[in-house]
Amino acid sequence: MSLTPEEKQLNDAFAIAADVHRNQVRKDPDGRPYLCHVLDVVNAIPKEKHLERLVAALHDTIEDVADKNDSPEVAQQKRHALKLIIGLQFGPAVLAGVEAMTHLKPEGLSEEAELAHYIDYVKTSVLANEAAIPVKIVDNYVNMKDRVAQFVAGGKDAENARRKLHQYASSIVELTRK
Repeated sequence: MSLTPEEKQLNDAFAIAADVHRNQVRKDPDGRPYLCHVLDVVNAIPKEKHLERLVAALHDTIEDVADKNDSPEVAQQKRHALKLIIGLQFGPAVLAGVEAMTHLKPEGLSEEAELAHYIDYVKTSVLANEAAIPVKIVDNYVNMKDRVAQFVAGGKDAENARRKLHQYASSIVELTRK
Protein backbone atom coordinates (compact mmCIF):
# COMPACT_ATOMS: atom_id res chain seq x y z
CA MET A 1 0.00 0.00 0.00
CA SER A 2 1.41 3.38 -0.95
CA LEU A 3 1.11 6.55 1.05
CA THR A 4 -1.27 9.31 0.07
CA PRO A 5 0.33 12.71 -0.60
CA GLU A 6 -1.04 13.90 2.76
CA GLU A 7 0.48 10.92 4.61
CA LYS A 8 3.83 11.48 2.91
CA GLN A 9 3.74 15.15 3.84
CA LEU A 10 2.91 14.27 7.47
CA ASN A 11 5.80 11.78 7.52
CA ASP A 12 8.09 14.53 6.22
CA ALA A 13 6.89 16.79 9.06
CA PHE A 14 7.57 13.99 11.56
CA ALA A 15 11.08 13.63 10.15
CA ILE A 16 11.79 17.30 10.82
CA ALA A 17 10.27 17.06 14.31
CA ALA A 18 12.27 13.89 15.04
CA ASP A 19 15.48 15.63 14.00
CA VAL A 20 14.79 18.75 16.10
CA HIS A 21 13.65 16.79 19.18
CA ARG A 22 16.15 13.89 18.85
CA ASN A 23 17.95 14.60 22.14
CA GLN A 24 14.94 15.68 24.19
CA VAL A 25 12.81 13.80 26.69
CA ARG A 26 9.63 14.80 28.52
CA LYS A 27 9.94 15.82 32.15
CA ASP A 28 9.38 13.27 34.92
CA PRO A 29 7.35 11.29 35.69
CA ASP A 30 6.74 10.71 31.96
CA GLY A 31 10.35 10.64 30.76
CA ARG A 32 9.42 9.52 27.23
CA PRO A 33 11.23 10.81 24.14
CA TYR A 34 9.85 14.26 23.28
CA LEU A 35 8.65 13.02 19.90
CA CYS A 36 6.00 10.98 21.78
CA HIS A 37 4.46 14.30 22.88
CA VAL A 38 4.35 15.43 19.26
CA LEU A 39 2.65 12.16 18.25
CA ASP A 40 0.13 12.52 21.09
CA VAL A 41 -0.83 15.98 19.84
CA VAL A 42 -1.04 14.93 16.17
CA ASN A 43 -3.06 11.81 16.95
CA ALA A 44 -5.66 13.85 18.83
CA ILE A 45 -6.35 15.97 15.72
CA PRO A 46 -8.91 14.42 13.31
CA LYS A 47 -7.32 12.84 10.23
CA GLU A 48 -9.31 15.05 7.87
CA LYS A 49 -7.70 18.17 9.40
CA HIS A 50 -4.47 17.89 7.40
CA LEU A 51 -3.27 21.48 7.91
CA GLU A 52 -3.77 21.24 11.67
CA ARG A 53 -1.98 17.85 11.80
CA LEU A 54 1.03 19.33 9.99
CA VAL A 55 1.06 22.28 12.41
CA ALA A 56 0.79 19.81 15.31
CA ALA A 57 3.72 17.75 14.02
CA LEU A 58 5.89 20.85 13.81
CA HIS A 59 4.40 22.84 16.70
CA ASP A 60 7.49 22.96 18.96
CA THR A 61 10.22 22.80 16.33
CA ILE A 62 10.98 26.51 15.94
CA GLU A 63 11.31 27.10 19.68
CA ASP A 64 13.31 23.90 20.20
CA VAL A 65 15.69 23.97 17.20
CA ALA A 66 18.30 26.00 19.06
CA ASP A 67 20.46 24.37 21.71
CA LYS A 68 20.54 25.80 25.23
CA ASN A 69 24.21 26.74 24.79
CA ASP A 70 23.70 28.57 21.48
CA SER A 71 24.31 32.29 21.48
CA PRO A 72 21.23 34.41 20.76
CA GLU A 73 22.56 35.06 17.24
CA VAL A 74 23.09 31.36 16.48
CA ALA A 75 19.66 30.50 17.94
CA GLN A 76 18.04 33.15 15.74
CA GLN A 77 19.88 31.79 12.67
CA LYS A 78 18.71 28.23 13.39
CA ARG A 79 15.11 29.39 13.84
CA HIS A 80 15.25 31.40 10.63
CA ALA A 81 16.70 28.45 8.67
CA LEU A 82 14.01 26.13 9.99
CA LYS A 83 11.28 28.63 9.09
CA LEU A 84 12.61 28.71 5.54
CA ILE A 85 12.54 24.91 5.35
CA ILE A 86 9.01 24.71 6.74
CA GLY A 87 7.77 27.42 4.39
CA LEU A 88 9.34 25.87 1.32
CA GLN A 89 8.39 22.28 2.15
CA PHE A 90 4.89 22.78 3.56
CA GLY A 91 3.77 26.22 2.41
CA PRO A 92 2.85 29.51 4.04
CA ALA A 93 -0.28 28.26 5.86
CA VAL A 94 1.69 25.60 7.76
CA LEU A 95 4.51 28.03 8.49
CA ALA A 96 2.03 30.61 9.81
CA GLY A 97 0.43 27.98 12.07
CA VAL A 98 3.79 26.81 13.43
CA GLU A 99 4.92 30.40 13.99
CA ALA A 100 1.64 31.09 15.84
CA MET A 101 2.40 28.12 18.10
CA THR A 102 5.97 29.27 18.78
CA HIS A 103 6.42 30.69 22.26
CA LEU A 104 9.89 31.84 23.24
CA LYS A 105 9.70 32.08 27.01
CA PRO A 106 11.58 34.83 28.83
CA GLU A 107 13.55 33.73 31.88
CA GLY A 108 13.15 34.92 35.44
CA LEU A 109 9.52 36.04 35.44
CA SER A 110 7.39 35.84 38.56
CA GLU A 111 4.49 33.39 38.53
CA GLU A 112 2.03 36.20 37.78
CA ALA A 113 4.20 37.71 35.04
CA GLU A 114 4.80 34.29 33.45
CA LEU A 115 1.06 33.61 33.34
CA ALA A 116 0.35 37.08 31.91
CA HIS A 117 3.06 36.62 29.26
CA TYR A 118 1.71 33.20 28.28
CA ILE A 119 -1.91 34.40 28.05
CA ASP A 120 -0.78 37.38 25.98
CA TYR A 121 0.99 34.96 23.59
CA VAL A 122 -2.20 32.88 23.34
CA LYS A 123 -4.34 35.96 22.67
CA THR A 124 -2.03 37.69 20.20
CA SER A 125 -0.39 34.76 18.41
CA VAL A 126 -2.42 31.57 18.71
CA LEU A 127 -5.88 33.13 18.46
CA ALA A 128 -4.76 34.99 15.31
CA ASN A 129 -4.32 31.69 13.42
CA GLU A 130 -7.27 29.35 12.86
CA ALA A 131 -5.07 26.26 12.41
CA ALA A 132 -3.14 26.95 15.63
CA ILE A 133 -6.20 27.18 17.87
CA PRO A 134 -7.20 23.47 17.90
CA VAL A 135 -3.54 22.43 18.01
CA LYS A 136 -2.89 24.62 21.07
CA ILE A 137 -5.98 23.27 22.83
CA VAL A 138 -4.81 19.69 22.28
CA ASP A 139 -1.22 20.60 23.18
CA ASN A 140 -2.45 22.07 26.46
CA TYR A 141 -4.52 18.98 27.28
CA VAL A 142 -1.56 16.69 26.55
CA ASN A 143 0.71 18.90 28.67
CA MET A 144 -1.87 18.92 31.47
CA LYS A 145 -1.99 15.11 31.51
CA ASP A 146 1.74 15.03 32.16
CA ARG A 147 1.61 17.83 34.74
CA VAL A 148 -1.25 16.20 36.66
CA ALA A 149 0.96 13.14 37.07
CA GLN A 150 3.79 15.39 38.31
CA PHE A 151 1.48 17.21 40.71
CA VAL A 152 0.01 14.00 42.14
CA ALA A 153 3.49 12.50 42.56
CA GLY A 154 4.38 15.46 44.80
CA GLY A 155 7.96 16.24 45.60
CA LYS A 156 10.12 19.04 44.31
CA ASP A 157 8.25 19.46 41.00
CA ALA A 158 4.70 19.59 42.41
CA GLU A 159 4.60 23.38 42.78
CA ASN A 160 5.88 23.96 39.24
CA ALA A 161 3.30 21.44 37.98
CA ARG A 162 0.53 23.33 39.78
CA ARG A 163 1.69 26.59 38.20
CA LYS A 164 1.80 25.05 34.72
CA LEU A 165 -1.63 23.44 35.16
CA HIS A 166 -3.04 26.87 35.99
CA GLN A 167 -1.32 28.33 32.93
CA TYR A 168 -2.64 25.63 30.56
CA ALA A 169 -6.16 25.76 31.99
CA SER A 170 -6.21 29.56 31.67
CA SER A 171 -5.09 29.21 28.07
CA ILE A 172 -7.84 26.74 27.25
CA VAL A 173 -10.39 29.18 28.68
CA GLU A 174 -9.10 31.87 26.31
CA LEU A 175 -9.00 29.51 23.33
CA THR A 176 -12.55 28.23 23.81
CA ARG A 177 -14.25 31.54 24.57
CA LYS A 178 -17.07 32.31 22.15
